[in-house]
Amino acid sequence: TIGSQHGDLNGGGDANTNTADANANVNAKNDDNDDNHNNHIGQDNTSNNIQRHLSLFDLVNIGVGGTIGSGIFVLCGYIAHNFAGPATCISWTISGIAACLSGVCYAELACRMPAAGSSYVYVYASMGELPAVLVAACLSLEYGISASAVARSWGDKCIQWLTVDLGLNGLGLSSLSDGTFNPLAMFIAAASVALLMGGVKESKSVTNFFTMTKVGVVMFMSLVGLMLMKPGENLVPFIPPQYGVTGIFRGATSSFFGYIGFDEVCCVAGEAMDPQRNMPLAIVTSLSIVTILYIIAALALTGMLPYGEISEVSGFPDAFQSRGWGWAAQISAFGEIFTLPIVVLISLMAQPRLQYALAKDGLLPQIFARVDDNNNIWHGTVISGVIMVLIASFIPFEHLNDMISAGILVAFCMTDSSLIIMRHESPADKPGKVEKSLAWFNAFALFFGISSTHFIDYLIGNVISVVSVFGMLVCLRDLSNCPKAVLFGGSIRASQYKGSVDMRVDSYFKTPCMPFIPCLGIFVNWYLISQLELIGIGFLLGYLGAAALFYFSYGMHNSVGANGGWEQYENFTECTSYEDADVDENAFLNPNWSPPQPLFNQPNLRNSSESLKELPKF
Repeated sequence: TIGSQHGDLNGGGDANTNTADANANVNAKNDDNDDNHNNHIGQDNTSNNIQRHLSLFDLVNIGVGGTIGSGIFVLCGYIAHNFAGPATCISWTISGIAACLSGVCYAELACRMPAAGSSYVYVYASMGELPAVLVAACLSLEYGISASAVARSWGDKCIQWLTVDLGLNGLGLSSLSDGTFNPLAMFIAAASVALLMGGVKESKSVTNFFTMTKVGVVMFMSLVGLMLMKPGENLVPFIPPQYGVTGIFRGATSSFFGYIGFDEVCCVAGEAMDPQRNMPLAIVTSLSIVTILYIIAALALTGMLPYGEISEVSGFPDAFQSRGWGWAAQISAFGEIFTLPIVVLISLMAQPRLQYALAKDGLLPQIFARVDDNNNIWHGTVISGVIMVLIASFIPFEHLNDMISAGILVAFCMTDSSLIIMRHESPADKPGKVEKSLAWFNAFALFFGISSTHFIDYLIGNVISVVSVFGMLVCLRDLSNCPKAVLFGGSIRASQYKGSVDMRVDSYFKTPCMPFIPCLGIFVNWYLISQLELIGIGFLLGYLGAAALFYFSYGMHNSVGANGGWEQYENFTECTSYEDADVDENAFLNPNWSPPQPLFNQPNLRNSSESLKELPKF
């Protein structure tokens, strides 16, 4: 679509050729601009910048390899046994839809802002420092803490495999299965840290190998499981009456842990080659592969055994053993243990890059932004790695799963909101309308989820649900009536984001049906969060409160924005109107075309309605 979009607008084969040439030049220039501006890295200190070396194949392997793991090896059995029974595949479908709704938003933002930091970068550009710190806290749950959870899960699986399947009870490992400390989890976590200290260039070949192996193992388990299915016995009733629809949605919330990975592709966008093309393709491809594999695997597992007999820890190996296919059980158990560590590696890979982005903006100490002579974020990897090793060694998996899933969903809500803010303008006579409508939409979505889940049997719960639905519809109407931004980021944010280009002629991937798809994603995400117990939601709010306290005590006083801003590092040219930028609708046909200058570089003009009068109309 990148090569043909503008050719279709103008007709003729020559336009397509010229457009492809123009887009090639645009992508090359954008790569250079993105390295310097997308994450506010304005200094001429090249030793502190990381290099682009990840191909599309590498990015897809990071997405698939970082996602498939605990979702199939642990969560399928856990959700089937505790929440959804045979309807586990529906839980995965719901969470997959939610991930896809946010995934298309990630796809557009990742190709427009291909910098280290993922959602943090997008929220920083659209909402500012405090929301960016809050979403960074959620991403830390997703990256560093989830790596600890998967490492702990791997350690528990190893102990079960060695003691139960191989009968090695003489090693004293059986006493560790119910204990707090797990030395095997500590070992795999420390090994992942050591490998990453050598850099992503060295670890990406390991990632690619293990990803291909893991996909093969998952396909083997699913195909054998489908052969052993007894649908008449094990899939009836498909929705267990004791769980009901509520159990399906509760399972969907827990299963969202299994979708950690596709947005980790965004976190290494600063190291991606040709990010404008490769980032959307990598995200969409990763999500498609993962969702299909999850649904098939869940159907196969619940079809082999009654859901009450499915193991919460080792679903497929135990199911194969129960059906008398011991050799398949051994292959599955070994495949899980052999390939699951790659999830630890990829999750931990993203955490130092998030810290790097925060430190470059002054929101974390500068030690997290140090890059060694080999362009590796060595210090940040060591610090986050030590914390991850300690958590993996002492905290069981089940205590971490729901908290991590909730953190992912909050990050997705904020990312979806960021895209709407960057694609829509508030009317000149109603400044802040987009932001206010979005804030209320998020609040109404959360109120609806909590009231319809936890207070559905009370009159007040039904009243809140009805009011929330009405409020969401009003907010959605207001957002759809707001004008589309001429430049990506709008007139107010154009000076802060140097990648702002004319939305009518640029060749980037665009999320369709704006703002309805992001709003639907926001609604689904908050609804899944509300499936948690109220005490779990309280813990999440407390965690975010601690992150806000850190910002007010450290980040607010040390950030670049509070100490002169990034303008001090940039050589700005004055450009106060669209005409001054010298870009027209056919400019992309010029082989030397490049994105236009930011529309407003003068802070005193950003909130002026006078400065908006010369904007071109759609």
